[in-house]
Amino acid sequence: MNIAIHLHKDKKEPVYIQLYHYFKQEILTGKIEAGTKLPSIRYLASFLHISKNTVIDAYQQLWMEGYVESKEKSGYTVVALPSYEYTAQQQKKVVAKSPETGTNACIDFHYGDIDGVNFPLNGWKKTIKAVMEDNQTHWMKYGNKQGELALREELVGYLYRSRGIQTTADNLVITAGTEHLIHLVLSLMEDKSLFIGMEEPGYDGVRNVFMERGIPIQSIPVLEEDGHDLSALLNSACNLTYVTPSHQFPIGKIMPIGKRIELLKWAERRDGYILEDDYDSEFRFQGAPIPSMKAIDQQDRVIYLGTFSKAFLPSLRISYMILPDVLLEKWKEKRRPDSQASSPLLQQALASFIHNGDFERHIKRMRKVYERKYVFLVQCIKEYMGEQVQVIGEKAGLHLLIRIPNKEDRFLEEAERIGIKIYTTESYYTEKKDRYPFLLGFGGLDEKEIKEGIQRLARALFT
Repeated sequence: MNIAIHLHKDKKEPVYIQLYHYFKQEILTGKIEAGTKLPSIRYLASFLHISKNTVIDAYQQLWMEGYVESKEKSGYTVVALPSYEYTAQQQKKVVAKSPETGTNACIDFHYGDIDGVNFPLNGWKKTIKAVMEDNQTHWMKYGNKQGELALREELVGYLYRSRGIQTTADNLVITAGTEHLIHLVLSLMEDKSLFIGMEEPGYDGVRNVFMERGIPIQSIPVLEEDGHDLSALLNSACNLTYVTPSHQFPIGKIMPIGKRIELLKWAERRDGYILEDDYDSEFRFQGAPIPSMKAIDQQDRVIYLGTFSKAFLPSLRISYMILPDVLLEKWKEKRRPDSQASSPLLQQALASFIHNGDFERHIKRMRKVYERKYVFLVQCIKEYMGEQVQVIGEKAGLHLLIRIPNKEDRFLEEAERIGIKIYTTESYYTEKKDRYPFLLGFGGLDEKEIKEGIQRLARALFT
């Protein structure tokens, strides 16, 4: 195999990421064919004058995303991917800038809570104060209906750096909450007879929006071992689908590149769209963050949904989406007299926070904080519950699932009795099951609370 790569060891981008990007591009463009065995770790490290760990990290990232498979003592081999028209560089658009729960539980494993201790409170307060002093009247108004231009422009750069997405401020729409975004998207498709594909299990907040509008839903099974089963969707009459491919909610599986390509081809074939909810993509604890589907979308079929509720602050109520050009034009035509749902003051402050680098420094710090909590929670489960509990989910996000064989029927009752708040996943399923896994959120808990909570649950259930 000819290897034509020049590594820039003086760049901020880690060398293993550069190596991973090189192989990914060669595989996607067909320059490295299916069945090709990648160079051995020892050989490539020697050839490129880098450490073996650097090569291992790059190969592991390719394996996790489904580009290669690994067999014991036989190295890494490129897998066969569905054919898909892929260009190494997405064409960058050039668009002129527009003018201007209450609970009494002692320990609550609630999903969605963030770590308040490590929140950059002083920096955030200074940023808000500066915006109020520098722009004394603009933030008092209703705000731009599409979202503050300053924030949309900062999001363009952030999404490219963090998710590999190339877009424009003109394609971004900002509002308050994911459900509000879904309502906006559906309003742009009122001329279509919609049939929606939805993950099973999946986020009930979004499913409820579809159900309230009377839109038929085709389930997309998400298996604990194999992830998304797309067969029912691909053979259905659906023309819109909602997925969480980088960290499926609530199961936690990652959709590999082969299935992502199948889904993109389906959208093109059906003249449909994919709603990609990237709700907590910042927090992946093994390897690099998984690239978004939007980053490889060549036909403008992905509607990308993002939020700051997990990455920064739930009370901000700032969510955003990237609209494909066709839907953007519809949005501009249908623009209603509603005011901006998300605070212009907070949008401007967030734009400044991103611009100054404070937001990405916060993400980098919190990734380490949440990784430490995740590892500690898993250790506590193993130490105090042992083999009696199965942990479900990838090393990412702010929650995990546990399955307790033969104990589910009394788990919630016992937990409540001893002052521990835990959550069933029943509301995320539409099909009735005998037993459901339980969701443990850990973002808002410290290590002492995590340990005490698991210890008390273990004593109540297994002694």
